Amino acid sequence: MTDHHDYWIRPADQDIARYGEFRLTLVQPPFPAPATTLLDHDVVRAREFAGSLLAVEDVLAEVERIEAVDRPDFATRADLDLVSVGCWGTVTEVNDPALACAEVDHTLLEQAEALAAGFPGAVVVGSATVDHPTTYGTHVIHHPGGARLFGAGWSGEGDWLHDGSAHAVAEAFGIGPGALAREGVDLDAPPGSLYWQGLARLALLSVTPMHRGGRVLSVFRVRHTEKATGDLEDTWLGGLDDF
Repeated sequence: MTDHHDYWIRPADQDIARYGEFRLTLVQPPFPAPATTLLDHDVVRAREFAGSLLAVEDVLAEVERIEAVDRPDFATRADLDLVSVGCWGTVTEVNDPALACAEVDHTLLEQAEALAAGFPGAVVVGSATVDHPTTYGTHVIHHPGGARLFGAGWSGEGDWLHDGSAHAVAEAFGIGPGALAREGVDLDAPPGSLYWQGLARLALLSVTPMHRGGRVLSVFRVRHTEKATGDLEDTWLGGLDDF
């Protein structure tokens, strides 16, 4: 299937102006999961999951499979429509540059809340960053027991959007002081200085023996929604000084 219709304004070969990371992981019970629940990659489920994302209008094709420790090409505008998904039994991971968009709403938060509602017994953990002169980050952790943490803002600054308690999240996931110290996570740090990625990693490791090495992701070319496409252009191709 060819991408004969999309909502892009910029040309496909325009260079991406910014760098970033974006990952959202869904872990379904049991917790903690035994290693046997981590099955081989399910391509059919991965395609269905990609098509269910709020920012995706259509899945056009699977273009390749890559190691889970790698990422698809991320150099030109055309690469912004590459979404990678891994489905390994109880664990589903998605990498979509639209997750980092925060022009009006925070796409990562919206998607995480939709997954938490659709899979009420699951853990949902996500982080997305965009590098400007300073880094803008969006982070979310949902525990099915009710503990929830969200933060979004500029690294090192004080005016973050913030909801939930890092202490409550650590308690819900059974993350002790020793693990926090080894990871370098200070639960009392303000949101702009909290080591969000470290806390997210500890949360995931507490519920699944997740090792990405040796696993594969399907890379799909998608058509994002019209709104998501506009947000992708603003976020990754430049043109705005601020969110």
